[in-house]
Amino acid sequence: MNPTEEQQNVRPIRGTGYPKSNIWAIGGGKGGVGKTFVSTSLAVFLSNLGYKTTIVDLDLGAANTHTSLGEAAPRMGIQNLIMTPNTKLVDVAQPTKFTHLNIVSGSNDALDVADINNEHKSRLMSAIYNHEADFTILDLSAGTHKSTLDFFLMAQKRLLIFTPEPSSIENAYRFMKSSFFRNVKRFEHQLHLKPLIDNLMQNKSSLGIKSPADLLALVIKNDPVNGERLKDLLNRYDYQIILNQTRTFKDMEIGESIAGVSKKYFGLNTSFLGHVDHDNAVWQSLRKRQHLLVEYPHSRLYTQLMKITRKLVQQNKSLKLTA
Repeated sequence: MNPTEEQQNVRPIRGTGYPKSNIWAIGGGKGGVGKTFVSTSLAVFLSNLGYKTTIVDLDLGAANTHTSLGEAAPRMGIQNLIMTPNTKLVDVAQPTKFTHLNIVSGSNDALDVADINNEHKSRLMSAIYNHEADFTILDLSAGTHKSTLDFFLMAQKRLLIFTPEPSSIENAYRFMKSSFFRNVKRFEHQLHLKPLIDNLMQNKSSLGIKSPADLLALVIKNDPVNGERLKDLLNRYDYQIILNQTRTFKDMEIGESIAGVSKKYFGLNTSFLGHVDHDNAVWQSLRKRQHLLVEYPHSRLYTQLMKITRKLVQQNKSLKLTA
């Protein structure tokens, strides 16, 4: 039996395979919300649990993951990888004082995320994707640059860090919205949806498109087969949010509110992982060039971050680990 025209349009989707480690990306729309602190905390806890872990500092131009870990600037880094063909992530990863934890730094690189061309970005993404470890943590730069969004979307776990400040919440929404549309761009060509989506976006005001969910509904209405395929692909990309620097009980409630609004407005799978209190011990430990988990192991933050880490690991139980 000959396939119908609709069936002929259904082709395998590229970019939906599985990497050789469990990749967690930590992002946020605004600087200063604690992405690096959370990233390094997760990495330290994972290594303490016995998992082979690599943290990659992708905050190029302002790389400071090594400082947060209390380490000297590594002698090799991301520039060595992207400028030398056939170099693997393991070739530039440097050991830390934490057993099972390596770091790939950008601290010695005269690079900014906006300076990476497509060839270099593809080389770096391929190296991360094929890196053999239990967990690979990506500490991303602030903002919504295309490269930052691409690194965020390549991960299996996408964590968004924000604080109770109104500007941080606004930027968190902007980051989610930007990543949604960037994700649509990843699949629209393969699903033959680009002309339709371009037309819808050019007429979004007259069509009443006010949210990503509105756009997706109209795509499905105009092309049910490929629209449903796009919806299925996008539903695989959830967001898990962590509220940092909370001071009051009212602050803590913001996390659940953000998750609820994100589901309603964006139509995205969003869950609230937990909160981390504001504590002066964070900057005090940084001044001592020690990570808080080492300098203040009896703080509330230690317990809160351990709980979040264990929750994330439990979600990964169905995934194959090498440890």
